[in-house]
Amino acid sequence: MSFVEIRSLSKRFGDTPVFEGIDLAIEQGTICVLVGPSGCGKTTLLRAVAGLTKQDHGTIAIDGKDVSALESKHRGIGMVFQHYALFPNMTVEQNLAFGLEQQKLDAATIARKVSAMIALMGLEARAKARPHALSGGQKQRVALARALVLEPKLLLLDEPLSALDAQIRKRLREELKRLQREVGFTAMFVTHDQEEALLLGDRIAVMQAGRFSQVGTPAEIYNRPANLAVARFIGDFNILEPDAVERAFRLRPEAAWAIHPQAIGVANGKIPPGFHRAEAKITAVHILGAIVRYAADVNGVALKLDTLNRPNSAMHAPGTTIPIEIAVDDICTLNE
Repeated sequence: MSFVEIRSLSKRFGDTPVFEGIDLAIEQGTICVLVGPSGCGKTTLLRAVAGLTKQDHGTIAIDGKDVSALESKHRGIGMVFQHYALFPNMTVEQNLAFGLEQQKLDAATIARKVSAMIALMGLEARAKARPHALSGGQKQRVALARALVLEPKLLLLDEPLSALDAQIRKRLREELKRLQREVGFTAMFVTHDQEEALLLGDRIAVMQAGRFSQVGTPAEIYNRPANLAVARFIGDFNILEPDAVERAFRLRPEAAWAIHPQAIGVANGKIPPGFHRAEAKITAVHILGAIVRYAADVNGVALKLDTLNRPNSAMHAPGTTIPIEIAVDDICTLNE
């Protein structure tokens, strides 16, 4: 049995279904990322697991115990939100100690746990500071530390990094993954950011209109999307409907194709077995850091092609026509 078991869970607001009959299993010591467009049901599912929103049907079990009917405070859950919700009149130490004091732990144990967590989060220099004196990244680390110091069975994170600027967000993602390895907590993490999902998730659950379109490892989700909805949300695929495939490659597939831009290569010599080839006219060139992205026209079909941006390497100028090839194994055939 998995550490978290969600079975046949359903929730409606009035006549509007949020999700219906969904199942999800999460192994202990892993991060499961819920990803999907706004309004698909991610946050409502997280709130149902937390006990903040009552499900209409179905069960939620944590560590082998059915918690479906328990109040939030009895589920052994820690929560971190986009808004830090720190106590403004308390120092960092006091914010971390508050929950432990509610558990009636002795002063020495509280001091030891708080000190260890502050050190783990790299907050020693800010231990006596109050929230108004902290940066956004420091506040988010305090919010995370306050949840982790309680040693929850399950940590729930609802877009906790979305309010931060790009550089701080990137650093905190890496810190969160490091903490997960060191502490070994189990977590559900809600985000709409696919890069964040791929970086943090041991498993990713792609949610569309209240249902899971696909659940798998980051590699499975990124490389082999189950359907068009997943391919359009995860990764940066070239998605070609059957008629576009026919125009571009003179083939008649039964389903749409999804092709990563980096899977399209510049052809050289004879066509090797297991490849498709076409002529592409470069229409634009974009430098994306380590990647050069070409926009190309292939018999009236727009494609994106990525190559490495190497120092002193020649680039194909707009208006240039080049032969391209795609390995059959790099093409994902998609259902609706």
